[in-house]
Amino acid sequence: MTRLILRFCTLLCFSPLIVPVGAQIRSGTITGTVTDPSGALVVDATVVVTNAGTNVASTTKTTTAGDYTVPYLEAGTYTISVTKAGFETFETTGVRIASSQTARIDAMLRLGSTGTKVEVTATAIQLQTDTSSVSGATTSQVIDSIPNVNQNPLYYAALQNGVQPRNNTNNSTSVGSFGIGVGGRAQYSAYGVNGGRAFENDIQLDGLPIMGGGFNEAAILPNTEGLQEVRVINNNFSAEYGHGQSVISLSTKSGTNQYHGEAAYLLRNEGLNANSNSNNANGLARSAFKVNQVGGAISDPSSRTSCSSSAAITTCGLIRAKTF
Repeated sequence: MTRLILRFCTLLCFSPLIVPVGAQIRSGTITGTVTDPSGALVVDATVVVTNAGTNVASTTKTTTAGDYTVPYLEAGTYTISVTKAGFETFETTGVRIASSQTARIDAMLRLGSTGTKVEVTATAIQLQTDTSSVSGATTSQVIDSIPNVNQNPLYYAALQNGVQPRNNTNNSTSVGSFGIGVGGRAQYSAYGVNGGRAFENDIQLDGLPIMGGGFNEAAILPNTEGLQEVRVINNNFSAEYGHGQSVISLSTKSGTNQYHGEAAYLLRNEGLNANSNSNNANGLARSAFKVNQVGGAISDPSSRTSCSSSAAITTCGLIRAKTF
């Protein structure tokens, strides 16, 4: 075990295992309407949408119809501030936005000085009322707290309604269960949505399609430590998506203004596994099976990017493989 850890540390130092997650395609949107106490529309009000984790702000003005829209937002928690001369400042905090989500935050401005602030805390989940698409997401809180024996990032899509994996995705001991090669990635990607067949989905990473040409499988498998959410869009998705019956969208984490990190160690051993029925019938012992997987993630406040890495050394009978 000591030699195994030393090997991993050597590989970590001399190989590009840690890959920064750069600017990602952002698709969250906040929209709304600004009115006064009489219900009249407020034109040319200043709307500032601020990411609570990075303090990055987006500013816009309300239109002649009193509406505003701020698109291309990273998944995260936001504060919305609305100001207009002659009215008190309106501010809503704690608004959570996921990728491919449109949240409506309407504001009613009271008459008074802009030095006075009316603050509202968003405690309920923001309902998506401005788009007809049907989707569900597994967030990073769930990803970090539930077991995933194969560390398959597409496993979290199966937690959404209408997503059905093939039987071979439950295999956790074959060579294909490690996602190595086209066959392994195809086994990872064998999910059907709403009764559809497997390999008919548009799989995206940070807004870009990542399907391979063999089975329409995921050609890139990000580390689970770096996932912000896994979203399944299964009905009425917009024209920006396509190439499939549904969309499985993987979003990676972005950094904040503080350092955050985590480390993980996954141990699997034949001593912890039950023997197969065929081996028991033939009086055979369990074959050798050892997996030692080390992983971690760190977010950098200066570049506001997230880095993740993992390394595994596995033994399946006589077959040895290293995955990075």
